Amino acid sequence: MMKIRIEEKEYEGSGVEILEQLRRETFEECPDAETYLWQLQIGFIRLTGLDCRLPDTGLERQARALFAMLAKAGAMEILSDD
Repeated sequence: MMKIRIEEKEYEGSGVEILEQLRRETFEECPDAETYLWQLQIGFIRLTGLDCRLPDTGLERQARALFAMLAKAGAMEILSDD
């Protein structure tokens, strides 16, 4: 179970569940969590100029890895990651 904060809003659940919560809040058309993760990854690379390699093993690990990179860049805060 993870808990993250983006600005003043907190999200809680597995990495995939949080990814789904964020996807539902966007105004863009994202048919699924995988597509949304890809869009976040591309956005991270464009905004930071940093590499953003994600694990090849499953959406959960990819989501957690991306959240860790976003936290390191100061875009969000990881409150817990059990």
